[in-house]
Amino acid sequence: ASGASGSRPRAPATAPATAHRPARARDRGGHPSRRLHPNHIASRHRGSTIGRAAIAADTAESDAADGVVPAFGEGSPAWPLVHADLRSGKFGKVRTVSVADAKDLMARGASLADVRPRIEFEEFRAGVDGDDSLDVRNVPYMVPHRSVAKRWQGYMLCTKDGLKERDWRFTRSFAERFPDKSAPIVVGCKTGGDIGMEPIRIETDPSTGRTRQVIPEGSSQYGDKSKSNSLMAIYELQQAGYTNLYHLDGGVTKWCVDGERHQGDPYKFYFHPTILPGILFQLIMVEGIVVRSNMAYVKKFHPESFDQINNTNALYGIINDLIANSPINWMFDYYS
Repeated sequence: ASGASGSRPRAPATAPATAHRPARARDRGGHPSRRLHPNHIASRHRGSTIGRAAIAADTAESDAADGVVPAFGEGSPAWPLVHADLRSGKFGKVRTVSVADAKDLMARGASLADVRPRIEFEEFRAGVDGDDSLDVRNVPYMVPHRSVAKRWQGYMLCTKDGLKERDWRFTRSFAERFPDKSAPIVVGCKTGGDIGMEPIRIETDPSTGRTRQVIPEGSSQYGDKSKSNSLMAIYELQQAGYTNLYHLDGGVTKWCVDGERHQGDPYKFYFHPTILPGILFQLIMVEGIVVRSNMAYVKKFHPESFDQINNTNALYGIINDLIANSPINWMFDYYS
């Protein structure tokens, strides 16, 4: 291994398979010790082994191997530094175009790279299925997280497709869809972001040593208007050698709102099955924490009212039956 010390003693060479096998180990009582079957050992360590193999494969596949510095996630600089590089044209000038200008570019052969997550792209997008007059291709910048646990964190919060992360091979994925790095490409996301705005910064007060968030006009604690997936994508694509990129002002949302050819509605809620775990989780939490805690009080101190509510409120009865044997029910039965 590259991190190994040169002075570390080498392990003795192992005996060949045909050598004498060691006697079976015995425990302190003299009885043969219990040995795990290799399959049991493999199953015990399978998760960690697969995880290590996946990380190794991801490292080989990652665009970091191409020298691309990500704009988001592990290994990325703080956004104000990325924003400064975009403004200064460190890797190339960022050319922001309006929806009308983007339409003209596409009429003359440019393509639209929609870097939104796949489900968002399926819900609404520029162009119409079956119409080849606009070349629109989806290359998501953010993809479902490789960690199942983190994906489920998103599911429990009603996030479509679960918690996401930057595509660790984004520029390679992009090259698979757009192999010509000199072709004109308009890059768009949901809102576009504004490179002309100042980013949100974290500053340290020299007198107190405390950090504080400096939010410029136009942004808020809930969103940095200078930041967007399309700007982050352009930052990385310029490093990967793309020389003819355009940034779509206002994103795909503005394209649709301006009445250009599109399908779907950016302001409509579209149901997706991946939010069902979150709906069920929140239903149980509300029912368990709010309703059942109050009902436990009513049942104990006003039993006549409890019977009336339980018999006349059909919705409560359904929910009550649904989680009658759930841990949350056992917990709140303690109080009643």
